[in-house]
Amino acid sequence: MKHLLPLVLLLGCAEPFPEPAPAPAAPLGMTLADDGVVYAGFGVADLTPELGETFTDLNDNNYFEGCMDDPAAAGAGCDEPFDDANGNGRFDPTFIGGYGPLRPAMGVHDPVEARALALSKDGDYVVLLALDLVGLGILRIEQLRAALVERGFDGERLIVSSSHNHQGPDVVGLWGDEELAEGTSGLMPAYQDTLVARMTVAVEQAAANMEAVQVRMAAQKLRERSPWFNGRRFGGKNPTAKMHGLIHDIRDPVVVSDQLFVAHFERPDGSAVATFLNWAGHPEVRGSGDEISSDYVGYLRDSVEAQLGGRALFFPESLGGMQSALGGDVPLVVDVDGEPTWVFDSCGSDDVANVDDAKCFGQAEGAARIDADGDPVPQWPAGSTWEFTESLGLLLAEAAVDLVRSADVTPFERIDVQSAPLYVPIDNPIFQLLIGVNRFEAPVDAFVTDGRCDYDRANVAHPGCSPDRTWRVRLGPAQFITAPGELFPEFFWGLPDDSRFRGESENTSLRGAARDSVYFPQHDPDCDGVPWEVCSGRTSPAGECDCLTLHQAPYVVEAGEGAPLVDLLDAEYRFAVSLGGNYLGYIVPNPDFNRGVSLLTDDGDHYEDTVCASPKHGDLLLAAQRSIVPR
Repeated sequence: MKHLLPLVLLLGCAEPFPEPAPAPAAPLGMTLADDGVVYAGFGVADLTPELGETFTDLNDNNYFEGCMDDPAAAGAGCDEPFDDANGNGRFDPTFIGGYGPLRPAMGVHDPVEARALALSKDGDYVVLLALDLVGLGILRIEQLRAALVERGFDGERLIVSSSHNHQGPDVVGLWGDEELAEGTSGLMPAYQDTLVARMTVAVEQAAANMEAVQVRMAAQKLRERSPWFNGRRFGGKNPTAKMHGLIHDIRDPVVVSDQLFVAHFERPDGSAVATFLNWAGHPEVRGSGDEISSDYVGYLRDSVEAQLGGRALFFPESLGGMQSALGGDVPLVVDVDGEPTWVFDSCGSDDVANVDDAKCFGQAEGAARIDADGDPVPQWPAGSTWEFTESLGLLLAEAAVDLVRSADVTPFERIDVQSAPLYVPIDNPIFQLLIGVNRFEAPVDAFVTDGRCDYDRANVAHPGCSPDRTWRVRLGPAQFITAPGELFPEFFWGLPDDSRFRGESENTSLRGAARDSVYFPQHDPDCDGVPWEVCSGRTSPAGECDCLTLHQAPYVVEAGEGAPLVDLLDAEYRFAVSLGGNYLGYIVPNPDFNRGVSLLTDDGDHYEDTVCASPKHGDLLLAAQRSIVPR
């Protein structure tokens, strides 16, 4: 899977937050009582764009293969016509963000939304805003923050994250005409200008709707939930050998973040107000469809709401490296009267009469087929379909509801919000090019070029550093950090602590599919013994070694013995939020970064490196988080 990731460098101020304007003690009408009670409120706003012009998809591949200025497709190479509804001679569609460029939206399957949760206790508060977008940059987020600060809101207490939805509108500018320097941006300026007002509606609703609640929290690694969630390499029964906790990691090493965290806020009588959901996994499993949608996240939220009541919102966990169910298998699940229901293989009339079919012979026709362990065998939906997308959402919803229903009411001591500045140099040359030709909402004067920014000053194209922040937030017994990009799980959770990983990490001769490698299955055996330094700056082979399959040995996240981010947190429940604040592509471990690949070259198993702002991003994030002194 090679889909272009937003190179969003939508910048804003990362300096200390401005003092809120004089306002009543409870900005936006929030409940900030100093009475030992937790208050929660939910708000939602529609982000679905008005669809632009459509085209005639002659080959049914969902990508426009005509010419932007030829409605009739009469010119040479202009293969597909478009509906020039406004008569301006130009194609003015709504481009979808994710996968390849030039994918116009032809309809709306389900809405994309902004969903907000406002929380307070004893005067401390935070607003968590979740967006069904591929990755909204900091420019619009900072405009929202500034508008709230003018009304007395403490700017540090707004946490915004995009789900990284690949079926939402292009809010980045990358998915228009694919020509980098001369192409048409995928942005719709009129739509972009509505986003702050729409997000404000969700925040205002959440603030105004706050009421007293009690809290239930729980977490579970999905690898522990069912053998059908794991493939053979991880001791399970999933048809995809390296599936692990419903995650199909396509980059070596296979390091998975599969924890599902749930926080359920309910009234004292037990009726639901809101459910907070956090899980890793790209919302991309519908594939490159032609309809606006929130992908599996919509099915997940709808099912949780149907079963528990109240409203639900979703935040992505460690997305990088590459966390996704796409390309793997998930059991088929359907909604039956509001309940997720697994669909199992059944015994047909020939099966129950076949004496050689030990799992069906003598059974009633239509009975579930049973495997050697006595477990019913699920059916498996085809990938990149709505059946697959719904099944993943319902499986997560089933797990989330089980966690909530088995959890006790949780003591909730306090809310604490801290952040630290982060200055990420834009070292990626393609990012520099796209900024230079104004493909994005990226004002050049917003970049930092003083001593806070460690960048190559001899490079005249280098804009400097993106000013950003990383947050650390405590919600009673839960604590999380935010990352302005797609965080590799090894940054947060660390590396697997087992002998097989340690062996494959240190010895490349144990890697590769033919050796049944668990963690490095894509390794080229011809790279055995080739030093990483030989391949770390090239795309061409080194002798017989395909350098694009090679990863460092031993595999480490940073130079030295740095502890993972999870060790900085001391709460009972700990997790990460990717795409928190700005969105700067993947956050790749510096020691494993291939500096030879780019969006213009082959990249093999180093795709994420091509859409990373800087090899230093992860090191800078770790340093910024370590600079936060816990209160």
